[in-house]
Amino acid sequence: MNINSKYNLNRLTYFVAIIEEKTITAAALRLGLSKAVVSKQLQLLEEELGVSLVVRNTRHLHATKTGEAFYTRSKEALKYAQQAFDTAAEDSHEPSGLIRLTSPIDLGVFQLAPVIAEFCAQYPKVKIEVDLSDEVKDIVAKRYDLSFRVGWLQDSTNRARKIGSFREVALCTPEFARDYSPKTPMDLPSLPFAAYNVIDNSARVFTHKPTSDVKDQDCEVLLNTNLTFNTTLAIREALVTGCYFGILPDFTVKKDLKSGLLQELLPSWKLREGGIYIVRPPTQLRTQAVQLFIDAVVSRFEATI
Repeated sequence: MNINSKYNLNRLTYFVAIIEEKTITAAALRLGLSKAVVSKQLQLLEEELGVSLVVRNTRHLHATKTGEAFYTRSKEALKYAQQAFDTAAEDSHEPSGLIRLTSPIDLGVFQLAPVIAEFCAQYPKVKIEVDLSDEVKDIVAKRYDLSFRVGWLQDSTNRARKIGSFREVALCTPEFARDYSPKTPMDLPSLPFAAYNVIDNSARVFTHKPTSDVKDQDCEVLLNTNLTFNTTLAIREALVTGCYFGILPDFTVKKDLKSGLLQELLPSWKLREGGIYIVRPPTQLRTQAVQLFIDAVVSRFEATI
């Protein structure tokens, strides 16, 4: 892309400082320059563009409508330029800086926490702030570097990379299975069910695992409950009591299934499968630290496949 030579991009720095400091005098102090230099740069910028960017009075100035839009774009351009310089400089230095990420609680606890701890131990100059929440966050508005998503992504301008998969599993204790002994999904609506309030308020489709006698067969049921939680970790605790069955991602209960504390309910039937994704803002440059962290997470997930 060719940039018209009549535009001096250095003047964006002057303009942003003027708008943010509200006066040319304050902007000059911020930049360590004379008031005359800053005022002249604003004048030249407006002449280059052929529009008025600010309205001046004796005490203050404020942006015109065009100036407001130009300020927003200029601020973004300076931010990306700074990121480009930082990224290039990092190539010859030890990784450093802040990584802000968000993840569902269960994925963060069971899958990501060990990777994050090992990564921070390996790169002590990198700081990672983790927000565990089952609420889907706007990563652009909240200024996250990365977001981990579990399930089924909606269309978005964000960049997503699938790093793994999971399946939903109907679970209970051995005692619960023995006491109720359901034979098909149609038996489940009458059983005590601990629900995840994000997705368990609608009908669920069970598919019979194909055998020599039975081909794929779907069964849709609406499960009933007097108990709902907003985190899967709480559901797991409810299931352990033996009073309820529930539906959880398989990666949250691997240890429980292996130990026999919990078991699959209706093992001949399966539920949905979904993906595990890393999501990044659409235009953000990846720092060295962020790229190394992504590589570490991907490597861990590939090792568990």
